[in-house]
Amino acid sequence: MLKFIATYWVQIMFASGVILGLLKLSLSLIEGVKCSLRNDILQIYDNCKEKKEIHKYDLEAIELSSQLYFKLKGNSFVKDIVKEVQTYKIV
Repeated sequence: MLKFIATYWVQIMFASGVILGLLKLSLSLIEGVKCSLRNDILQIYDNCKEKKEIHKYDLEAIELSSQLYFKLKGNSFVKDIVKEVQTYKIV
């Protein structure tokens, strides 16, 4: 085992660097997607909170976005927003 590591240490270091880089990139992408989903949910909420009315397609979009948001382990304040929006009059 030590002979293998001594022989291929450059390749091992390169491969581990690539794997760590991909891991950091994927974590950053997940955070970016969560931020985008949260922004979409809040934008729909802001558009309909004054009149307490929501379009059918906006309600569907906010529900689908919130499902994806929770699959990515987003925080729970979105649950309250979705519950509130579901009580609005559907136009």
